[in-house]
Amino acid sequence: MPEASLSRYAFGVLLVYVVAAAVAVVAVDLRLVLLPAACAALGLVAAGLLVFRPLRFHVRLPWPAQSDPEQEPGVIVVNGESCPMVGYEQELLVAVRTTSMKKLLACSLLAVASLYVMLLRPRLGTSGVQIGIFETEVICIAGCTVLITCLRWFTERQFLRSASITFGSILGTDPGLLRRGVIYQFFDQSQERRGGHGPLPKHEEDNVVVVLYRRNDPDVNAIHGAFVFHEFRVGLLPGRRKLTAEAGAPS
Repeated sequence: MPEASLSRYAFGVLLVYVVAAAVAVVAVDLRLVLLPAACAALGLVAAGLLVFRPLRFHVRLPWPAQSDPEQEPGVIVVNGESCPMVGYEQELLVAVRTTSMKKLLACSLLAVASLYVMLLRPRLGTSGVQIGIFETEVICIAGCTVLITCLRWFTERQFLRSASITFGSILGTDPGLLRRGVIYQFFDQSQERRGGHGPLPKHEEDNVVVVLYRRNDPDVNAIHGAFVFHEFRVGLLPGRRKLTAEAGAPS
């Protein structure tokens, strides 16, 4: 998921949440912030399942042949998987599946528990149940964490719904202000050169990344390592069309 887009969504949600929390503290009624937050979190979880239904899918990408068949096959590593370029075309299979579902389930259960307590129990912070400042802060921070986590799930699902998948080359590393990352480039469906910045791959030997980008705006893109709730696996399939040797043979 492009971090810039997520940051804009998260900032807006966080701003609204902080204002609602301040009003709830002044009114001595945490239901004013927890009820909307819990409903929004559950809505984001459900919307993420509906907006892009497949929890697992795969995409086949053409893997080019080596230009000079007399040379040793070039070693290209994607997500820890060695994908050599040989004298004929192959296909790269990119399998995508959801992950970290326990984290999403925990957030959903916390949201349901909040609704239960808020609707069926006495109001927090009134004569029914007295809580201190520290407990109030912990409750508000927990609610915000659940909401932002569910927002991350939804934005990833929404982005996958309209994203094209290709592969890009790593140009170098960027030390960054807060964390290191990689600089990469790729070619979109119009064969125009694009690029971006993403997190370091989990496998240090990677020299190619899987890139996902919006078809109508390829500058909005992300690499496979930027996703929290989705895992990407790659593997080569044998191609059908020979590009060298029997050049005159039918394909």
